[in-house]
Amino acid sequence: MKFDIKEEDMIIKPYNSGPIYIREQKGFFQRIRRNLGWLLMLTFIAIPWIQYNGQQAVLLDVATQTFTIFGLTLLPQDFMILAMLFMVGAFALFFVTNWLGRVWCGYTCPQTIWMLMFTWVEQRIEGTRNQRIKLDKTQWTLSTWRKKITKHIAWVVISVLTATSFMAYFIPAKSLYLEMLTFDWSGITTFWVLFFAGCTYGNAGFLREKMCTIACPYSRFQSVMFDKDTLVVTYDAERGESRGPRKRKA
Repeated sequence: MKFDIKEEDMIIKPYNSGPIYIREQKGFFQRIRRNLGWLLMLTFIAIPWIQYNGQQAVLLDVATQTFTIFGLTLLPQDFMILAMLFMVGAFALFFVTNWLGRVWCGYTCPQTIWMLMFTWVEQRIEGTRNQRIKLDKTQWTLSTWRKKITKHIAWVVISVLTATSFMAYFIPAKSLYLEMLTFDWSGITTFWVLFFAGCTYGNAGFLREKMCTIACPYSRFQSVMFDKDTLVVTYDAERGESRGPRKRKA
């Protein structure tokens, strides 16, 4: 038997499924994820405002090369202490991964939390999944432009506030926000705020799941930490095979 295979049929073409439209889910675990996401986000914003002995409790002062955490001051030569803390955190993450699978990715990863916040804003402005699909396929009208512009303005505001909150870990929060209100930021502060705001806007608004499947190194090697007892949401061959009609009791 002879097969006529053309040369162009042997070229591997990139898979492109188009944009993914997320459908808002409800349920017990979704409530846990949503509430946990809000808690972690508010904690991230609130930590730089905590005062201890009259000064910011957590501050990585790059200018003076000191790291202050609740009165404890660490210098560059104390980097081994920070390295050990990061190692403990990494092993804790590996243990949780081996035990509960991708629970970090689904519940506590900053990429996931900010992506869900951006999609939450998108759903409130543009509507449900089917409404967003219809909106993108129909001819753009004044209403379409208004929704799109409103969504992106909200995304930009969230991105700038996120970047400013992050910079408050390196610059005293009070002076940082006071200079923001008086438009008195230095050039280096403005650069880094705009840089991190752009990263947040691009990651949570556009890259989304592509960041997890393509760029995130943790998603690449976490499967090697799974074993037969790891909790994984996957296809159960014992329940699904053999395929075809069967009695309910079976």
